[in-house]
Amino acid sequence: MKKAVKKKKKNRSIGFATILEMLFSLLMIPFGLAAAQGINGEMTIEILTGLMFVEFILLSLATFLRAKARRYRYPTPGRRKLDFICAGLFFACVAAIFFQPDLLVLTLAGVVFMASLIPGRVFSVMRNRKWTNILLNAAFGLLVLFAIWGIWEGEESQIVFVICVMLMIACRSLVRIMSVTFARLRLDLLRDIVRKTYAAEIIFGLVLLIASFSFVLIYTDKESFGGVYTNALWYCFAVVTTIGFGDMTAVSAIGRILTVVLGIYGIIVVALITSIIVNFYGEMKKAGPEEEPAPEAPDEVPEIIQDF
Repeated sequence: MKKAVKKKKKNRSIGFATILEMLFSLLMIPFGLAAAQGINGEMTIEILTGLMFVEFILLSLATFLRAKARRYRYPTPGRRKLDFICAGLFFACVAAIFFQPDLLVLTLAGVVFMASLIPGRVFSVMRNRKWTNILLNAAFGLLVLFAIWGIWEGEESQIVFVICVMLMIACRSLVRIMSVTFARLRLDLLRDIVRKTYAAEIIFGLVLLIASFSFVLIYTDKESFGGVYTNALWYCFAVVTTIGFGDMTAVSAIGRILTVVLGIYGIIVVALITSIIVNFYGEMKKAGPEEEPAPEAPDEVPEIIQDF
């Protein structure tokens, strides 16, 4: 009985190693975004080298912790060993960048990272042999090979390749964080709640109201929005969410009336939808089975994202 209780408590916790992995993944995102400035030539090779050096340190640590803490729900042989091998390769890239900080080493490190993504696609196809999953993974693999092939065109293409690799690492980290964070949510219950409570229709009505009011505002408040539809959409979004940036305001009488109507309607809809979903979710989760998906590989996440 005690073992069962301990096991149940263990399944409810994502673990300290997974928390550290998420922390390192979170730290990788700003480095990838900072490297994007190099596309316009606003960054030197030295700065780019420093950003990639730190990002690969975080990547190697996150990969090692993922291999150490991951609970594999699918009997795919060698998946954990592959993660440990990738962590070792990333550590080797860190050492190479430290001792030889030039563009060639950065390019080779990017090639190592891109090549490390291909085995994950193979494991994904082995686990799920649906034609949609096979096509998505095949397209991703061809994209990786095409990106590696393009580095031989010259120094500029290598710089762009390195920057794209750093951005992909940042995107991969963001996907990983979202996958672990939302794995505890029962998305199947949320789908049932949305269908039974007609939440989708209510939200669609709110979106339609925002679109129609924005169309009116660009004619009633030309000076405020400059006749640009996207500016009016941004203003209506700020009104509905009660953010209120204040960068744009409606000054005409019609515009102010529409703002009041949209604000009241938005508050009612957001409060109504939130309360309904929270109450239904709690009741349906209590009524359903207690078994929950593992944080590292939720069933609701597409196959191509689970191993990304």
